Amino acid sequence: MAPERAHPHYGKVRSLHGDGEPRNWTPPQDLDAEQSVLGAMLLSAAAIEDVAAVMDPGDHYRPAHETIHRAVHELHGAGQPVDPITLAHHLSQSGDIGRVGGASYLHTLVQAVPTAANAEYYAEIVREQAERRRLIEAGTRLTQLATDLSMDAEHIRAAALAEVTELAADPGANEEDPAGTPAGPPNPFYDAHPGIRRPHRPGPTPHPDVFCGWVGETVRELDPTSEADPVAVLVNLLSAAGAVIGRRPHLMVGNDRHPCLIWALTIGPTSSGRKGSATSTARRVLAEALPDFFGPEHTPRGLNSGEGLIEYVKDDDSEDASRASIDKRLWVLESEYAVTMSRGRREGSSLPGVLRQAWDGDSLGSMVRDSLKATDPHIAILGHITPEEFRAKMQDSEMAGGTYNRFLPIFCHRNLILPGSRGASPELVANLAAGWRAVLADAARVDEVKFSPDAWALYCDEVYPALSEDDSVGGVIAQFTARAAPYVQRAAMVYALCDHTDTIAENHMRAAWHLLDYARASAVHLLGNVTGDPKVNKLAEAVRAAGDDGLTGEQVRRLFRKASRAERDRLAAALLDMPGYARTQRATGGRPTTVLTYAG
Repeated sequence: MAPERAHPHYGKVRSLHGDGEPRNWTPPQDLDAEQSVLGAMLLSAAAIEDVAAVMDPGDHYRPAHETIHRAVHELHGAGQPVDPITLAHHLSQSGDIGRVGGASYLHTLVQAVPTAANAEYYAEIVREQAERRRLIEAGTRLTQLATDLSMDAEHIRAAALAEVTELAADPGANEEDPAGTPAGPPNPFYDAHPGIRRPHRPGPTPHPDVFCGWVGETVRELDPTSEADPVAVLVNLLSAAGAVIGRRPHLMVGNDRHPCLIWALTIGPTSSGRKGSATSTARRVLAEALPDFFGPEHTPRGLNSGEGLIEYVKDDDSEDASRASIDKRLWVLESEYAVTMSRGRREGSSLPGVLRQAWDGDSLGSMVRDSLKATDPHIAILGHITPEEFRAKMQDSEMAGGTYNRFLPIFCHRNLILPGSRGASPELVANLAAGWRAVLADAARVDEVKFSPDAWALYCDEVYPALSEDDSVGGVIAQFTARAAPYVQRAAMVYALCDHTDTIAENHMRAAWHLLDYARASAVHLLGNVTGDPKVNKLAEAVRAAGDDGLTGEQVRRLFRKASRAERDRLAAALLDMPGYARTQRATGGRPTTVLTYAG
């Protein structure tokens, strides 16, 4: 089959040698393999399962093939038979039959496949060509960044690292959670639907119950207008709302007074995390509701030092000043939180200590400047960071210091593909803003927040025991979730306040619990439960499960069948650096076999 004309995106690729003029170049593709994949799926239900384990519908070069592939999955997932007749009927109902070449093309696909038994092999060819195209696209993006003289070199390096890391990730590596966290029920926000384009999600998916009450309703209304991850929009709303509501509403956890402050780190790749989109989506509505709050006075950027943070909310020491007259509410936004983490690690930095005081709701003071004080501040913080920066900065000394377990780690990823989106309509924004204006005004008048009997029973009987079990596990994840028990109550309080009530109901407690579960799953996904690398954890578990026989090279290849040999060698080397693991020889009937073993 003759190769198709290259997409305009590839037409701008220039040769590294010669005259540098754009060349008529065809990107990597194999349309015969694509047709064979689809033909095999139309002939065999087993082939559908085999192909799903190897490639995604978006790996096809021809858009029509992607549409057919997704339609096959829709029929198969619904338990219906898949053949050219049923598929043509399904595509006709969705209005796509003409775009894929008509019913006759489906019969052509069946005739094109040599044998359905080789479906997995054909899928590997298609996936490899797709990976090559993605590498080319990434290289083109980085070339454009590098040639932009207005871009900072550090930003370019960070973008390059993010691109390479995302491309190197194994899409199937997260099918099994290395920490055993249950996947939970399907979430409509993330499920595939006809007419909705969703990219592959490499990390965990939140439980649908986190989208509770008025906050969840706002996310649902805004979701079709943004590529941002709904859970990232959710935590932006919770964090900002808690900051606006202020210090007066609180709950008691033991003898500690907890304000409605939610601190979060939204963690996603530079190119596909859509962290900024999540913040702008939430902020657009809230700024329409309360424009006076969402200006530089209450939403500063740049956490340089503890003293710098205190400056924003310091007491007025003039003789005629009243402490109560100063509005000390802040929602601090940090789009480069890795920089803030680096500043906090400098010797003598006051920032970690001041942050700990701010999360607790305590008055702030400086040991360097006795006169610099802030009585009764109310500060919420939301930071953006990439997975690479998060792993690099999250060192044991920082974790032990207790600063970063005050943040909820929230993995986020682009959830929709909306090339022509212009965002939410002014009418939608105005309607949501009117609701938020009333919600926040009512919430600010609440004093102590209480629990309904059902919510308290859920917390005591299920939530607290589950969170306590996490504490007993130990390791890096337990360190990061050490404040889960009080945090789940804080989050439930903000959910309740946003529902015009001073009483936490069962649905608020359940939403907060699932949000904390998602934060833990995010930490596991990003840091791993043992080594900081989920793939190494997966290999370690497989070696331990193999017992005295050990794990052969062929078994390692099957475990990471989408990984290159170099990547498998890297994982083995990382495993052998851990205590108890070794590479040994196992006797066979012929030549000895090298295996990975664990001696405990």
